[in-house]
Amino acid sequence: MKKRYFPLLLIFALCMYGCAVQQTDSPAKTPAPDTDICENVTEESISTEAEGSVSPDGNAYGITVTEQTDSSSYFATDDPSACVLTASAVYPYISITGKTDASQKINDAIRQELDTFLVFEKENAAYAEESRKFAIENEGKEPDPYTAEFTYQLKRCDDRIISVIFSQSDYTGGAHGNYWSYGITFDTATGMRLYLGSLCESSEAFLKMLSDELSAQAALPAYERYIDKNIAVDLEEAFLKNSTCWYLDRSGLSFISNPYVLGAYAAGTFEFNIPYKELNGLKEGYAYKGGYIRKVFPGISVQYDINSNGTTDEICYYVATDEDFSNPHPVLTVNGTDFSGEFDKLYMTGPLSDAYYLIDVDPDDPYIEIAVTNQNEKNPDGTCTHFFRYTSEKKLLYQGKVPGVFDESMQVRYNANGNLVLSL
Repeated sequence: MKKRYFPLLLIFALCMYGCAVQQTDSPAKTPAPDTDICENVTEESISTEAEGSVSPDGNAYGITVTEQTDSSSYFATDDPSACVLTASAVYPYISITGKTDASQKINDAIRQELDTFLVFEKENAAYAEESRKFAIENEGKEPDPYTAEFTYQLKRCDDRIISVIFSQSDYTGGAHGNYWSYGITFDTATGMRLYLGSLCESSEAFLKMLSDELSAQAALPAYERYIDKNIAVDLEEAFLKNSTCWYLDRSGLSFISNPYVLGAYAAGTFEFNIPYKELNGLKEGYAYKGGYIRKVFPGISVQYDINSNGTTDEICYYVATDEDFSNPHPVLTVNGTDFSGEFDKLYMTGPLSDAYYLIDVDPDDPYIEIAVTNQNEKNPDGTCTHFFRYTSEKKLLYQGKVPGVFDESMQVRYNANGNLVLSL
């Protein structure tokens, strides 16, 4: 699914910071108004295997995701050929083998999210009609139509948890559009929608732990250029009392900060992630039992034994720039040694700074790989994620790449030839 990235200027700004703080993991393998605007709706479905619906050892969970599409066009009442708004939606239809009731509950909830989007855009079409009339009367020209998009991404999809991120974007004229993301999470066995309080045995203690973690992370230097100090923010109000600003993935619990929540529009969307190891009080039934994976915000270092030699390693990745925020270049250090020169061979012209990963690609070998992504804006097909190993001889070895921006929904493995590939 389409993924939103940080505005480039902000990426440059953030990445002037290095790795000042470390985290440690222990080594372990409203109804729309009446309108005369016409609406054309089409729908089609594309059957696809769920991203993340297969466990790291290849065992299926009996979950099938059918990708549904819905598009709407609204036209001017005085000119049926003039489109004032187009809206497109892509959303999942989920089937769980032997769990018809649970599947129905999940799909009903997803459909409700889609319907909310469609109602909103029907209302938006009325404003688009007014904007068109104003432009023609005052500027003498036909304006560009409004556009809206609704997409999704499965963040975790297994026999315990199904967690989905929905992203919406609207362009209504002006210098830029608006976009935001939110999550909904379900108990796979029952289809029940989960809230923060239902993830734990003791709600009070669990929420206090989350509040402390969010406060500590928000104070880290790595977030300094993202969080606007002039915005008075109550983290508890912004995140813990918001039922849709979080999701679960294979790495842990993530909180989404959309534009204007903690920072200005230019700050884009960024996240805080709390790994499962730190989620004290989380119900055992919701923990992730697959291979090790850790999502880390750039500029934050992590301690982990990534080559199984019995010694904890310190890893940090971020994107540095020149003083004028030009020339973005990735920086990777392991145990204080700078391996940034390894990136020069890869021509990483657009290193992303929303996350880097530690991931156990092959449970049968002693390594935890380091994954970093390069976005090629001029040639999107060239966007890829690079993987590295750190050996006991203190060398960084390049393992190869996979297409696209890596995230927790993607399964990566080595094939029989030792090459990295994506697997469904």
